[in-house]
Amino acid sequence: MNMNLDPIEGQDLTGVFKITNLSVATLTVLGGLSQLFHSFHSFLSGLFLIAFGIVIGSLEFRVPAEAYAYGSFLFSFIGRGIFYTFIGISLNGDSAFRIVAAILLVFVGLVYTALETVPSISPPDNMNPDGAMLGLNDEEII
Repeated sequence: MNMNLDPIEGQDLTGVFKITNLSVATLTVLGGLSQLFHSFHSFLSGLFLIAFGIVIGSLEFRVPAEAYAYGSFLFSFIGRGIFYTFIGISLNGDSAFRIVAAILLVFVGLVYTALETVPSISPPDNMNPDGAMLGLNDEEII
């Protein structure tokens, strides 16, 4: 099966990736909040999901220098894809919202993993380690 992705090659997909990543962050935080008060295990899992969602969302606006050192997997499609799939699997399916959120997160994770094999689609600037690196003492000039 030969897929022709030439029309996509010239387009800037940064906005699409930003919306997708912010949607994943929102679903992750809401999923974590929805499972906080069911059991001790769900509480701990919910805290981790909320933290992961905040990290995913914040990386869309500012990439600290330490992010690439400690979370380099977030700067490739396959790394984010596996991470999003892991988050989707981590959601407990006790409610309809969490089941739908988990299915969406796993789907996005699989799509991101598949995008790693498509050479015509390049990662956005915030996923590029060369453009994302800021020095520890660098300040953002507005």
